[in-house]
Parts: sequence; C-alpha cells; structure tokens
Amino acid sequence: MSFRLICVLESVAVVSRPLPLGRHKDIMYSSRTRYNTDVYRRIHEWKKRLQLTLAKMPDELMTDEKRRLRDELSDLPDVTILQLIYQQKAYEGHAEDYEFSGMSMREHWQSGYEDTKRTLRRKDWLTMPPQGAGIVIHGVHREDDR
Repeated sequence: MSFRLICVLESVAVVSRPLPLGRHKDIMYSSRTRYNTDVYRRIHEWKKRLQLTLAKMPDELMTDEKRRLRDELSDLPDVTILQLIYQQKAYEGHAEDYEFSGMSMREHWQSGYEDTKRTLRRKDWLTMPPQGAGIVIHGVHREDDR
C-alpha cells in the first residue's frame, strides 16, 4: 500500500472587513480550495468503490480493459492532505490577489513558515493513515493545537 502526503495552501480571512470586494475574494479563494479538496476526495472514493466492485467480478467475465483497470486500482494509495491556511491580516484589504510588494511577500512567507513548523510538530498528522482510510485532511488552523 502506498501513501501520499499533500500540502495545500489556502487563503482565508480571520477578521471581517468592511470592504465587500475583499470578503468576496476571501470566500471565493477559500471555497475553491475546499471544493478542489472535496472533488479529489470524491474521485478517490469512487475509484475505491470501483476497485472493490471489480475485485468481486470473476476474471472470466472481464474484458482486458476491465482487468487493466482492476489492476491499476488495486494499489490505490491512502492520502493525507495538510492544508496550510494563510490567515489574512486585518490591514491587508482587498488587494490580496495583486499586492506583491517585498514586505507583503516576506510577511506571507514568514506566516507560511510558521504554519509549516506548527504542522510538522503534529506527528500524528504525519503518520501513515489507517489502511483503507482513503483521504484524511488536516488543517493547521482548523484543529485544536496540542
């Protein structure tokens, strides 16, 4: 059984701002990341269901294509996704998707570095998920710190 570890960066606002455009962007970016993660999980679950169904089928009833698919899906990995969520500062405003000054980028990188360190301290997140778990998702700002 193979194992994959995926890190996802997400941008989410911590405080609400009076700027509707800024809030719209927060929701749009956050929703897109969650949507993509959910789609990836759903596809993985369907592949697992197909693999279990094909495994029950007698070999003599299968076409070559179905055998290849069964063999391909037989080693479906369990996956852990770590979402590193950038928490926007109150003063950033609605320019988050086009303001890339040196100071802003250093702040973002430092925030990402700190979140990565916090995530790597969670040894339970870095262990192999239980066999057959499918996809496990952890978010550094969504779980209680231990």
